[in-house]
Amino acid sequence: MNIIYNIRNKFKTPKKDNHDNDDFLKALDEAHKEWKDAENYFKNVTDNDLIDYAIYEMKAARKKYIYLLKEAKRKGIKV
Repeated sequence: MNIIYNIRNKFKTPKKDNHDNDDFLKALDEAHKEWKDAENYFKNVTDNDLIDYAIYEMKAARKKYIYLLKEAKRKGIKV
């Protein structure tokens, strides 16, 4: 949860120049990569305890990505 709080604070103020938008888009790309990496991990893990962990990581990464997409839309940033 701390990760989402930090991301929200980082992008809380409206962005006025392209550099800030680029930073936001980089964060969005990284979140998407984290989500896809978590899905790959889930597909390849076999231990029951690690499956639980993989599900948790996959859901968390997906939520982070969706949050950033909503923030981009709210701020008018074209993705």
